[in-house]
Amino acid sequence: MENRKYVEFSLEDFSNEVAAKKTMPGGGSVAAYCASLSSALASMVGNFTVGKKKYQQYDEDVRVIIEKAKEYEKISLDLVDEDVEAYLPLSNAYKLPSDTEEEKKLKQITIQDCLKAAASVPLKTLQISNEILKLHEELLVKGSNMLISDVGVGVMMLKASVLSAKLNILINIKYIDDENFVNQYKLELESLEKNICESCDRIYQSVVEKLI
Repeated sequence: MENRKYVEFSLEDFSNEVAAKKTMPGGGSVAAYCASLSSALASMVGNFTVGKKKYQQYDEDVRVIIEKAKEYEKISLDLVDEDVEAYLPLSNAYKLPSDTEEEKKLKQITIQDCLKAAASVPLKTLQISNEILKLHEELLVKGSNMLISDVGVGVMMLKASVLSAKLNILINIKYIDDENFVNQYKLELESLEKNICESCDRIYQSVVEKLI
């Protein structure tokens, strides 16, 4: 990786980095990027709605949506790089020596700590996705009908982000020995996944019905 963040890469360069024969950036970064695109679409719908006479009653609400969408997009983009930064220590931990019992113990402790850190990033992606979802729920009602298809695309990008982040949580907690930690993550994961995915499907179907 160059001495710059992936958020600074062009779309083509980032895609090439993902495609390269290396472990980073991987699915966790892609999941976060999907969330950022979903939030960006919420901003776009909002920007085309404010100032329109037809939606004047929602003007202030939509302006708030735009500000929140900008904030959530930034958070999601930061998670693209944060996922890489969390994976690096884990990758190095697996390379630690394990010749003596003391080295084995230290290696195991280090790996466990790194696995927890690595699992925390996709959970953050799920959490910010839940906030982005609320924007699309509002825009389904308050956004310009001319941009309704973009709300549909936005929630599908969000669903992709959630299901992808889920896999990145599962692959990390699978090897964590701390049962309390694992159970806590599983509970939050299941709750967020159910709420977001069901809501995304509902919103998407509403969009389809408006377009038919």
